[in-house]
Amino acid sequence: MAHTARGRDDKNEYFDPPEELEKKVDILAALVKKSKHFIVFTGAGISTSTGIPDFRSGMDTKLETGPGKWELQAHSKPRSAAHKTTTTLKAIPSPTHMLLVKLHQEGILKYVISQNTDGLHRRSGIPKSAIWELHGNNNMERCKKCGHEYLRDFKCSRSKMKHLTGRNCDNPKCGGTLRDTIINFGESLPDDELEGSFEQAALADLCVAFGSSLTVTPAADIPEEVGKRKKNPGNLVIVNLQTTPLDGVASLRIFAKCDDVSEMLAKKLSVEIPSFHLHRRLLVTSEPTGKGQRVKVAGGDSEGHPMSYLKQVKFVAKDTISSHETEPIWLLHHAGGTIKMTLYFQGHYNEPEVDIDFLSMRGQSSYKEYHLEYNPHSHKWQVKEVTGDKLAMLLEQKAKIT
Repeated sequence: MAHTARGRDDKNEYFDPPEELEKKVDILAALVKKSKHFIVFTGAGISTSTGIPDFRSGMDTKLETGPGKWELQAHSKPRSAAHKTTTTLKAIPSPTHMLLVKLHQEGILKYVISQNTDGLHRRSGIPKSAIWELHGNNNMERCKKCGHEYLRDFKCSRSKMKHLTGRNCDNPKCGGTLRDTIINFGESLPDDELEGSFEQAALADLCVAFGSSLTVTPAADIPEEVGKRKKNPGNLVIVNLQTTPLDGVASLRIFAKCDDVSEMLAKKLSVEIPSFHLHRRLLVTSEPTGKGQRVKVAGGDSEGHPMSYLKQVKFVAKDTISSHETEPIWLLHHAGGTIKMTLYFQGHYNEPEVDIDFLSMRGQSSYKEYHLEYNPHSHKWQVKEVTGDKLAMLLEQKAKIT
């Protein structure tokens, strides 16, 4: 893919002087405050501060991650050990990612449209109902037969072009083959994602493009729709170090790093950028069978969508000591009573194991849901059992999802 590297002039990086940057972010803050339907369009530049290199930055880039992937390929150069990089699974969402989460929680930001496949928007807390991932998600696979989606705490793809992941749908009535969701070059964007993104662009009176070269179509046509629209015109704001083909239709052009702009914008909007914490759900069910209690342990994301994040679960009960490694995890528990579960995680953020006691009453059906919150800075978990009205609401939500 070295042919996708940009020309010399296109790779130049520009930085607005401090006073000019201050004025521009003042204008951006005013646009956000008066906006009725604010959307964001993101590219690889939003994730470089997390340690994930982009694709098109030049050999003399100021970014700590170093030159873009395709730039290195074009020069047949390896990435220097001096560059600060990490994997997409170990990366911690940036201040820009977290500002978008906060603005969405406050009802200010309506939708995120992303070209990125690193999965950081979903991990940061942007719900599935508020994002279109145009080029897929490294951690997402979808059943070819029924369309059910599975979020994983590992990369799903095995084969670059065939897309088959080697796993099958958990639904016993389906069992279809699972495929990764990555869109490779030369492949068409999914209709739902593309149509949904253009619907958001048609509604938007403000679109901020963070960290995108805006050169890849049809994705780049989405922010262009906002900037060029003559009927009910919208404002397109571009935040990027390099020039883009859409600079001429932008209402405001900011040359600065995404995080610098986000931190300034947060202050002007009087919102606090939250620290990133990892949020997981654990669902445990117990059903009577002719041989005893059948206990199921399954992971979920913050919305309750199926998610595999457990590396191993160990069970200790009156009549059983066992260990299981493939989700969803099933245990046949003969006697009923308290089961001690020890959860082991994938460990991308050095998560320690967690112990949970679950009461499985013989001959009775039961359901428990736990909220797990992990602070990657203190390396500590908080585990809360969901009870009462909140549990009833989550059960209703889960029924809608499944």
